[in-house]
Amino acid sequence: MTNKSDDVELAKLYVSAQRFDAIIDLIKHLISVCGGVFAIYIIFQGLIPFLTASPDVLSAMALVIEKINFSNTIGYIVGAGGIIAAALERKGKKRAIKEKGKFQKMLESADEYRSTSRLTETGDTPK
Repeated sequence: MTNKSDDVELAKLYVSAQRFDAIIDLIKHLISVCGGVFAIYIIFQGLIPFLTASPDVLSAMALVIEKINFSNTIGYIVGAGGIIAAALERKGKKRAIKEKGKFQKMLESADEYRSTSRLTETGDTPK
């Protein structure tokens, strides 16, 4: 049997841990916001020399940007990101199916008339 004082101490520790967790979350959020503001500041500081440049420098920079063809580069980056995201999603679903398969196997072992149509443990059709 537990004492009331033990329960009170446990509740105090729990509240203290929650408060500590909230403080850590706040600190992490503040650090990320400060990092974002600093990144924007650096970007704008880097743009100042280009905005105060002569027209010849601006036209030369426009030719360089035109030759780089940013739209294709960004398209390739977004496409590669989509392929990587799809592969990671597929891998996660395979893992979840495998975990579910363990429990399904335990359930099916008790019922001889139930089966998974002989699928593999990751849910694929056997070859």
